[in-house]
Amino acid sequence: MGRYLWLLLLPLFLFGSSVKPFKWNNGESFLRFLEHKKLPLALFYSLDKEDQQLTEDIPFTANCQMLVSDKKIIQQILIPVNDELQLQIYLTSKKRYKIHVIPIVAEMYHEVLYTEIQTVPYDDILKATGSTRLASRFVKMFKGRVNFKKDIKPGDPLVIVYEQKYRLGKYFSMPEVAGAMIEIGGKRYAVYKHTDGRYYDAKGAQFEKFLFKLPIRNARMTSGFTKRRYHPVLHRYRAHVGVDFGARPGTQILATGEGRVCFCGYSNGYGNTIKIRHANGLVSLYAHQKGFKKGIHNGSKVKQGEMIGFVGSTGLSSGPHLHFGMYDGSTPINPMSVMKKKTEGFTGKEYRQFVAIRTKLDKIFKEKLRTKPVKRKAFDFQNTYYVDKDTFKVKAF
Repeated sequence: MGRYLWLLLLPLFLFGSSVKPFKWNNGESFLRFLEHKKLPLALFYSLDKEDQQLTEDIPFTANCQMLVSDKKIIQQILIPVNDELQLQIYLTSKKRYKIHVIPIVAEMYHEVLYTEIQTVPYDDILKATGSTRLASRFVKMFKGRVNFKKDIKPGDPLVIVYEQKYRLGKYFSMPEVAGAMIEIGGKRYAVYKHTDGRYYDAKGAQFEKFLFKLPIRNARMTSGFTKRRYHPVLHRYRAHVGVDFGARPGTQILATGEGRVCFCGYSNGYGNTIKIRHANGLVSLYAHQKGFKKGIHNGSKVKQGEMIGFVGSTGLSSGPHLHFGMYDGSTPINPMSVMKKKTEGFTGKEYRQFVAIRTKLDKIFKEKLRTKPVKRKAFDFQNTYYVDKDTFKVKAF
């Protein structure tokens, strides 16, 4: 196959080979995976530091594919590291294994869901779409604003406007919700996504009640968040699923929000690392620490702003800094999108932009409440296809 035909999920036999889908084992390191598959560990060490660190972010829900010949020889493995990029391990014509970071091929579609409550929103959204992620997202968005157990009644309508990626006819990655509303007893509750990536109510007040603070005082960001970036000089795809803050060694690291430590230890790429699970379901990550505050361990409860560790340069780090990540389940999100703003609300051009967004979404809400459309089912892809090496467009065999 080589690096020129990047084969994706082939449920049929092809050239005497078959595909074996598998899920990434939660907690398994990339080196351990290579050992289990009897693949050369040199594959990991051939990656540069940034790509080695990327292997630390393989989601535990990742749907991977392995192409195996009829002689049980692994010809190719595809491992998603986020919803934009994947690791490709492949066997060359010279019978040597190589590894690259390549784009994931998926189609983005604009979707609108209208449904009426029969039981609870989560179950009704799941029944209409089959997406647990969309159902969870909706419930989280209105948590603390609407009592789904006491207030709602059968027949109450809800509408969600969102973008969803599909891969091989199935939902892929976290849906991007542009806006949502629910009517309860004739009263409408609506939420709108502004250009800053945050959600607001109809009056422009920030909707989320649970917000975070920066993990370092007087923080100086040195590297931003990106799931996919093409390096014009190296001619490679890169990702940085977090933000980096430059600071002197020993600088105090603070918990971005109240929660419970779900990991406190060492990982190959991130070095000394702490993960905190928060009440809203998000998990924050603090990597490359010099050391942890005494008494911090798995299961520790921490308050927002509490000191948890010290800036260092452990793991795959080129110098002292804090790598700060935020995850919704196993999906990395931009941590800055959930930070507290210095001022609440907005005026001027920013407010006019919000009004335009609100007006557009309100028209969609009104139309769907009137027409009551039935959600279409996911479409089907070709069973076998490859990706053009220049355009990355899907081509059927």
